[in-house]
Amino acid sequence: MAVSGQMTQVPSAPPAPSLPIAGLGLRIVAFILDCIVVFGFVMLFFAAGFGQAALQGDDPPSWSIYVGLGVTASALFPFAPILFFVMWAWRSQSLGQMAVGLIVTTKDGYRLSVGRAFVRAIAWPLAMIPLGAGVIPIFFQDERRGLHDYMAGTVVRELR
Repeated sequence: MAVSGQMTQVPSAPPAPSLPIAGLGLRIVAFILDCIVVFGFVMLFFAAGFGQAALQGDDPPSWSIYVGLGVTASALFPFAPILFFVMWAWRSQSLGQMAVGLIVTTKDGYRLSVGRAFVRAIAWPLAMIPLGAGVIPIFFQDERRGLHDYMAGTVVRELR
């Protein structure tokens, strides 16, 4: 606290604009690693959901198949955005980005706030829905920003 009793503002992290923009190859590898993590988690729910159908014998009732599909779908749709939101809000990195040395920052180089992490986590699936059209700009521009990066005001950088 300052002498006047006022709290001084301390930035959440020092700016990192000197870090280079992440290359396409590293982003693809991080994406594949993130897909493996999400796929593994969903397979746990798949096994739990369809395990009861397997226990029904050779001809399981149709309701058991619907239960298995429901359990699997209910794991995938909330899990992936929640996982990415938590990781980006906590570390500004997903698990795949940690593995390859990438970090998501604001355009000014600061770590993500909770609000930006939330917007990015919600916008990322929306960018992927129309056949991945929201990620096409990543392939053609220097900053390698997709629709989700534009909406959240973020840039993916390499940690060196």
